Amino acid sequence: MTRAESAGAQAWTAPSPGEVLRRVAAKCSMDVADVETVLTEAGIALPSPVPATRRIDVQRLRVNGVKNDGTEFTIDRTIGPGVWAIMFPKNFVGKTSLLEFLVWALRGAPREIAPDVRAWVRRIIVDVVVSGQAVRVILVQGSYGDLSCSILSAGSADELVTGEDDSLHLLAEAEGEAEIEKLIGTFMMEALGLGYTSIWDPTGGLDGGGASQNHGWAAYFGACYLNHGGNKLLLGDIANLRWLPAKLLDLFIGLPYAGILSSLNTAQKRLNKTARQAAHRAESDRTARQDERKQWQDELSEVRKQLEHANRAADPLITDAIAAVDSALDDLRAARLAHADAEELKVRADQACLLAGQQVMDAKETWQARRVLGLLDPDCCPRCEEPIEPARHDAERQDASCAVCARPMRQVDEEFAEARIHELEEELAGQQEARGKAKEDLAERTRILTESQRSHNEAVQRLDEVRVATAYRAQRDLEIRAARLEGQLQATGSPDGALPEPTPDATEQVLAAVIKVLGGVVKEAADYLFPELDRQIVALARDFGVPNLDSVDVKRNGNLNAVKGGEKTAFPDFQPGERLRVRIAMVIAMLRVSTQRGVPAHPGLLLIDAIGSEEVTTSDATRLVRELNRLSDDLPGLQVILTTAKPEYIGDVLPEERIITSKGDYMF
Repeated sequence: MTRAESAGAQAWTAPSPGEVLRRVAAKCSMDVADVETVLTEAGIALPSPVPATRRIDVQRLRVNGVKNDGTEFTIDRTIGPGVWAIMFPKNFVGKTSLLEFLVWALRGAPREIAPDVRAWVRRIIVDVVVSGQAVRVILVQGSYGDLSCSILSAGSADELVTGEDDSLHLLAEAEGEAEIEKLIGTFMMEALGLGYTSIWDPTGGLDGGGASQNHGWAAYFGACYLNHGGNKLLLGDIANLRWLPAKLLDLFIGLPYAGILSSLNTAQKRLNKTARQAAHRAESDRTARQDERKQWQDELSEVRKQLEHANRAADPLITDAIAAVDSALDDLRAARLAHADAEELKVRADQACLLAGQQVMDAKETWQARRVLGLLDPDCCPRCEEPIEPARHDAERQDASCAVCARPMRQVDEEFAEARIHELEEELAGQQEARGKAKEDLAERTRILTESQRSHNEAVQRLDEVRVATAYRAQRDLEIRAARLEGQLQATGSPDGALPEPTPDATEQVLAAVIKVLGGVVKEAADYLFPELDRQIVALARDFGVPNLDSVDVKRNGNLNAVKGGEKTAFPDFQPGERLRVRIAMVIAMLRVSTQRGVPAHPGLLLIDAIGSEEVTTSDATRLVRELNRLSDDLPGLQVILTTAKPEYIGDVLPEERIITSKGDYMF
């Protein structure tokens, strides 16, 4: 649908977040619940397509300070809706400074204030109603430039303007320029329902490969504090942010989902950068792996050659060592058998010698006992002690029968007994000699066994040394190296180092679908709203005194192309006074278009410094102020505060109570 077609079409309605999710789910062939889960895990939440109601109403400005010469000054002005002029018929008397005092409290930092004037300030108090919330911003500056800020709240605008500080509620405090700018900026954005705009800088980041930049209230405030006519930016006051006019345009005309779309585009670029970095690292790793694999393959081939050579070199050495071990083992076995036999002979000799000695001892003891016992004449039995009858003694004497046991008593020849004992003693001497020889033989066999054991141990040790200290150790080291290299080659993937195909990421898929769906929604909204915006700009600019303006075509990139006097004219090619008029016309047109949708997206505050400074005639400047004053009646949400050095521009247009001036030589 073209803009011309949409102008007469039925009123367009933005889809709800639920409808957006359903469209995304259809594109991704997923369930809506799964899409919501992916977005939640990615920290993405779709906002309402209805913009927040944004309104800034300045109620009162108070400033006090001390000039360099010690002169104290005080400013106290109540400000209301409509057009207000800070006027003094000379330059460099404090008109811009007065406007900057207001900017300081509303923006968090002044935009253009002279260093000496800034040093004079001791206290700035601005009462303002932000989207229905009545607050007082207090800035206190010490004599050494130390700065502090307090934000207080009141129940209503009347209570705010008339109440003392101690009757209000303290909301927040900060110290230091950076913290104060952050505090005020955060408060204003939250009160106005604004979020940070995330923009991708292709050359940002520590690596220069791109990074996101977040911009907030300081950048947005340029849509309230308009540039002077000599500046060629359509919207905003930061020249090096080329995207800023486009973002301010989307934001303050109220394009639904434009803010989240910008953030998602940045997130996608961040993901793309991460993917590029990962791909680059993977490619570098692949190249490195290929180089490593080539090096490892060459090393493995060399190791295998060395291993084959080591195996061949190790065989003769090990064979000789094993033969020596076998020979020593045979000798050891023979020595063990001989030693065992000698031990057995020694044991037998010991037993025979012992037996012969016992026999000699027994023979001697028996002979001695018989000689002694034969002389005994016992009266009773030596066992039971029963008396021996006299008849037995008589029988022993007559018949040579024992009086104790009644058996015949043998008669032993003394010579025979001595001969038997001598015979036994000679046998004992022979056994002792045999035992001595067995002992000597055992000692010799023990020596031979010990020597054989030592020889065997040395042979075994030599075999171990051959295996470990020479070829075997080298062979083992080579086998370990070969196994390690083979493992490294297997672990590094395919021989060509090809990377696996990346698996599609659900977050990337859903993110791309959300961007596409929201991009379509934003385009539909722009096609519906921008024709009316163009028409309003042309009508307002003509009312403000831009001659021969036939048409304008505002682009979503923040550029404005026009046809002026039948010729195509870009915004920077307008005359300085015309640029200011078109800029004012555009802001008011955005306020009108968003208000027609039901919710004013622009805060409705316009600050304009040095209005008419580039004008050629008084009538042109007067016409601009008159039209602004008329529009303030049509748009109750519009508040314009301007400065001028030309009393004639406003004298017949604004009532005296809306003119802020001074009867002295300076504004303060």
